[in-house]
Amino acid sequence: MKEKMKIVPDTSVIIDGRISERIINGEYKNTEIYIPEAVIAELESQANKGIEIGFRGLDELKEIRKLADI
Repeated sequence: MKEKMKIVPDTSVIIDGRISERIINGEYKNTEIYIPEAVIAELESQANKGIEIGFRGLDELKEIRKLADI
């Protein structure tokens, strides 16, 4: 049995949308994605300050979550 690949993305990877893109393209089959609390906190902090990349990152997290439920 093949072991699942584990991914722990940093903030920059979340912001640029690479994770959801690769999930959609089928590159991350049999993969577990762990989002560190520090990444979520950083994105929330940026969004609270009105910084666009914070909102973009939070939107990407929502997309990843949606794709995980499919």
